[in-house]
Amino acid sequence: MRFSRLLFFLAFALSTFSLSAQDTHFTLHNYAPLWINPANTGSFSGSIRAGGVHRGQWFGIDGIQTSNLYADAPLAFGFRKQDWVGVGFNFITDDAGGLDITSTFFGFSGSYHLALDKKRTNIITLGVQYGSTSYSVTSERRLNQQATIATGLGGLEGTGVAAEFPVMGDDGMDGNSLSYNDLNAGVKLKMLLDAKKDNVFEAGVSLLHLNNPDRRSLTTRQDTSMTTGGSGGGQSERPSTLHAHARLDLEMSEKWRFQPTVFFQQSAGTSSLSLQTWGARELKKDLDLRLGLGYRTGDAAKVMVGFDTDRLRAALAYDITLSQARDVTSYQGAFELGLAYIFNIYKKPEVTPTILCPRL
Repeated sequence: MRFSRLLFFLAFALSTFSLSAQDTHFTLHNYAPLWINPANTGSFSGSIRAGGVHRGQWFGIDGIQTSNLYADAPLAFGFRKQDWVGVGFNFITDDAGGLDITSTFFGFSGSYHLALDKKRTNIITLGVQYGSTSYSVTSERRLNQQATIATGLGGLEGTGVAAEFPVMGDDGMDGNSLSYNDLNAGVKLKMLLDAKKDNVFEAGVSLLHLNNPDRRSLTTRQDTSMTTGGSGGGQSERPSTLHAHARLDLEMSEKWRFQPTVFFQQSAGTSSLSLQTWGARELKKDLDLRLGLGYRTGDAAKVMVGFDTDRLRAALAYDITLSQARDVTSYQGAFELGLAYIFNIYKKPEVTPTILCPRL
């Protein structure tokens, strides 16, 4: 691994597993609904929904793998007949292969869908999610590097950084694996704009790490800048992460639908805005081809393709890196695969036997 690439991974490690850790992001964010907003739990028509999204990037420098798996279901009860409850679970894992750094979240979600009218055309949903996040360093190597990391790679211009990862001893990984509990919550509004055309608008906001959990650093770090002095390691509260999202689904013609989406994420003092435009073409009944383009501010352009059936949704995406990271990754971007499947469980009707009299 070249020295510049090592520095890139070093910058990533410090930003991800230091006290100001940031959350992951997905291009196919609509395929990670419970990660976007716990209020999406049970927000679909069907019995059980299961799916996920996998992201791989920077394979030339041992890569970063990020996966999300989830399952949820609507339950037909509430305080009123038109309301219902959603339940589900959410699992997210990050793996920085070059440094053997992993982070994992597993949590349960619950939501209450409050219909504003008896026909359920306008719905407000409140959702919560509670779980545990664990993170660890499993490398047997000790990295101790000093260099200037450019701002485009996550560092401060003119600042030297030295980072040390603990070595795995013969007796195991003492001190190299930690965890904390997480609380997330969100709200969402869904509106049926035109019942005949199935035109829908939805928007929501969620906050992750509401409980500001204490997170200890797995690295000892020194800032060798002449102006700031030096410190590292220790413990601090995990800052909250804001997600804001909106989506339209509009019929443009008999065969085409227009589906723009917006997703905003703010975490640990940094923010990004993701804009996407999808066009869905009906190929035949219950089969649509979807083509999309997108842009994430200061980071990447996105090319997407997918298809929808009555139960299965699938999509592929490729991020074209636009930031300074492209110089280190040899212009390699990121691939994503998203899948979602809805299971319908039908209750067998109870038919009362009827005996017909032959004389009638």
